[in-house]
Amino acid sequence: MFYRYRFESEIYRSLSRIPMHVRMKLDLTGSKISLTTWLAFSMEEREVLCHLPVETEEEKKVFSAFLDSLTRRHAGERLALLPAITDPPWKNRQQIPEPVRTKAKEKGQEVTLSEWNRWNPYQRYALFKLSMAKNDQEQFHAALEEFRSSPAERPNDQTEIEQ
Repeated sequence: MFYRYRFESEIYRSLSRIPMHVRMKLDLTGSKISLTTWLAFSMEEREVLCHLPVETEEEKKVFSAFLDSLTRRHAGERLALLPAITDPPWKNRQQIPEPVRTKAKEKGQEVTLSEWNRWNPYQRYALFKLSMAKNDQEQFHAALEEFRSSPAERPNDQTEIEQ
């Protein structure tokens, strides 16, 4: 599955940036790649990374191994590794992470616990990640607006790239 957000829809045709959903996979597997390395991959390779699951430990290993293979082939180096996020704050429905609270308050838009609970993990991840970024100031508020205008969470509330 590849979760797509409206606020970054301009990148999906060419995958000219690392999509938020792939950034989540990188965080969950402890993998790090640069935009230059991402762009060195073929479009098909980028699409595979978008669609590979990382729900189980085995899937995370497969994702990391494939990404390492691509990085070696296209960048001539091993995949850079960081500590994987094992207890993701965006999965805790009982507490809004402080960076999300702070970023929302900058424009007087407090995030409520009710909203946080209604949003799916991909939406909560995007808000968490964007709240920590220094160069995505407006994207946080675009994401917040998008999620607030969306219907309540449904189990399969996602948009996938058409094949």
